[in-house]
Amino acid sequence: MEINKKTVFRIEPVYKSFVWAGRKLIDRFGLKTDLDTVGTIYSVLALPGEIDNPVTGAGMTLSELYRAHRELFGTSDEVFPVRMTITCNEGFQSYQSHPDDAYAMEHEGCRGKVSGAVALDESDEKDTWLFGHKPMDAAEFRRCIEEKEWDALFSTLEVKGGDFVHTPAGVIHGGWGSGKVSATFGTNSDITYRFYDNDRNDPNRPLSIDDVCACASFPELPFAAERAEGVKIGGVTRYVYHDVPGEYTALRFKAAGEASFDFDSFLFVTCVEGGGTVCGEPISPGETLFIPLGYGPVAFSGQMDCIAISYHEKKRAENE
Repeated sequence: MEINKKTVFRIEPVYKSFVWAGRKLIDRFGLKTDLDTVGTIYSVLALPGEIDNPVTGAGMTLSELYRAHRELFGTSDEVFPVRMTITCNEGFQSYQSHPDDAYAMEHEGCRGKVSGAVALDESDEKDTWLFGHKPMDAAEFRRCIEEKEWDALFSTLEVKGGDFVHTPAGVIHGGWGSGKVSATFGTNSDITYRFYDNDRNDPNRPLSIDDVCACASFPELPFAAERAEGVKIGGVTRYVYHDVPGEYTALRFKAAGEASFDFDSFLFVTCVEGGGTVCGEPISPGETLFIPLGYGPVAFSGQMDCIAISYHEKKRAENE
């Protein structure tokens, strides 16, 4: 295949089961897999030696494409910057947090993780998430963890289906899943620090209480559940959930016809319902296409719901 800015690339998904996974993703997307359960569909992830999406027809993975053809992305970052998944938590996940870039680089030799999630199905029904903490100092924070005083530790957040919740680095979250299928967006990292795992004592899921405490903020960082407002472009409605330079740009496109628009960065698009074409390439639920920077106008056609992720560098924003 030709590798240039006028090529639309197809990204092969990677499926992974977890102790909290079920069959909803398999049934909803008709996944062809030998796994009995799937917790996450990795649509966009580039971690060499771990999870690294193959690029159809290119003979390389996403991280290799990024290293060899940086012109397709227009970034100066040495490591591929973003990730996007479809996830369904049908059990107890863990209580956990993620480090920021500085802490992760010092202790793990890789980038940290900030992320955000939105349930794919909108609803007026409210779920209560354990999210963020109440203690005002590190000593009380650690005491609550060690004594498992979860009511004194966690704050809560009411979230409706279709709300977007951004998770800053260091913010604790997790626990029992609602069984809802969600899109998740974030930085290209998979570093998770757990401080409680439902007493599983699984050596493959170690606890990292010291790291969790070191990454927490006092007072807690601000967060909220937000509902994005759609902007109509022809037959497509575009939603922007999060757009912070150096972090990630999370979008959604609901097509009921045709539309074409300019986009000033690269774009990964995953269909989550319906079907149609993106830049002339057919796309169905669970499939992902990559449109390089400089491809030209991005064109949608069909009856479909798509999530998407992109990226803008900090330096670029500071110079504008």
